Amino acid sequence: MTETALSYGRASRDPKHRGTSVDTQLKANVDWADRNGVSITHTLRDDNRSASASRKRDREKFDEALELVSSRKVDFLLVWEMSRALRDLSDYVLLRQACIDSGVHLVYKGRRYDLSRSDDQFTTGLDALMAEREAGDIRDRNLRTVRDNAEKRRPHGRLPYGYRRIYDSATGSLIEQTPYDESGELLPAARVLAEVVRDILGGKSLRRVCMGLNERGIPSPRTARTKTLEENPDDVVTVWEPSTLRQLLLNPTIAGRRVYRGEDIGAAAWDPIVDYGEWLKLHALLTDKSRLTVPTPRGPAPRHMLSGIAKCGECGSRLKASTNQRRMKKAYLCEKEGCRRVSVTGVPVEELVEATILALFDSPGFRGSLVTAYQDRESGEENGRNLAGEIAALEAERDELESYRQQKLITLRAYASEDKRIETELDELRRAEVAPIPSTNLRKMLSAESLRESWADTTLMDRREIVRILFDISVNRPTRNTGRRFDPNRVVVAPSDFLRDDVLQGKPLGAKS
Repeated sequence: MTETALSYGRASRDPKHRGTSVDTQLKANVDWADRNGVSITHTLRDDNRSASASRKRDREKFDEALELVSSRKVDFLLVWEMSRALRDLSDYVLLRQACIDSGVHLVYKGRRYDLSRSDDQFTTGLDALMAEREAGDIRDRNLRTVRDNAEKRRPHGRLPYGYRRIYDSATGSLIEQTPYDESGELLPAARVLAEVVRDILGGKSLRRVCMGLNERGIPSPRTARTKTLEENPDDVVTVWEPSTLRQLLLNPTIAGRRVYRGEDIGAAAWDPIVDYGEWLKLHALLTDKSRLTVPTPRGPAPRHMLSGIAKCGECGSRLKASTNQRRMKKAYLCEKEGCRRVSVTGVPVEELVEATILALFDSPGFRGSLVTAYQDRESGEENGRNLAGEIAALEAERDELESYRQQKLITLRAYASEDKRIETELDELRRAEVAPIPSTNLRKMLSAESLRESWADTTLMDRREIVRILFDISVNRPTRNTGRRFDPNRVVVAPSDFLRDDVLQGKPLGAKS
């Protein structure tokens, strides 16, 4: 009877998803099986999977291989070398016990090992120990490289969108990262980013900007999914989503900043695509609480004014819009599992909210208070101070302080004191720099001669933005049976944090209906 084998291959890195390294391993396993008259009945591979103890992803196929060995489905387990099977002694112990219990032999580097024998246990255990040590050495080298690159403000990791990297043709080492081409012009992707920043600071929403990019077929930085690769083998994704764009814009890298362990540690060794001062304003806009009353939308554009904005008065989850197919009436419903206790007819709620907005803008002094509040919040420039310049000066001072420390021209105690002072001042300046920016749609409402005409002319997305900025809306369960009649007392229209803290300053809105 022909003996059978399981062939297993693994590689930690395969950025282009070609599987070349694993293919080479599996071919070597096939060659050994052919020479020894063994039939390979199972082939498993783990591409882009680390085997070290610090790995972040499971090795599904290695776990499957252990199950096949434990159940005695094969006579041999074939791997190219021990480090391809494992780099963690705890995995070796599991594999060794599975092979002993089932009588399966381990084969690597052309030699078969019977792990029930003490000499084979010693040899394979020593190889496993060496594989684990090599993994530790690799990790230590990588950490040193990361720290060294951070200290020098050099790039590290994945290539950022809008940049290219230049390498030494002889040594292959990185020379620089730049948003410019050989002629000194911004790269196409960098021009897209600069244009997007201008549009958003000019008042466009993320969703509207994404719609424009999609209409023009601009390639996005998103990695192609399996279905996309089937339709587009060139691995180019031309679909932009607001969440993807927001994440890209909030990355300080595009402003020429170096990030280490999630923190901005100062000016980087590459040119910015967006001026740092402009990026701080962009960051303030995209993280403004008045814009984040609901998560960054995904999928199709909203078709109802209050979907994802109004909240359930019972559980606090966002209500969704639904249409009763029999009566063709819109309703807002709580669909959270375990609640689902609140539903309300849609049109009367929307009319109530619209009436509240118009009454609010018609109330004496409200428009002036809103304008003043926005002006106060925008005064983060502190009487015309160049905060971005002051930040850059402090960062230069910090770099100089660091050079003094490295040259041992300053005591550690003095260094720590000065470093803390600089960091404290930097934090204060950054907080002052990120004053929120007013909504374009609110500006239109403030400057309109006729509020009702202005409101009627706004798009659905504009109305949703205004509602999010101004109100916190919740719908409670009915306290009495009103049949099909709409009960306005169930709807609570409360001022948002911005409106309450900056505009009304503790004054009641008077809009509980």
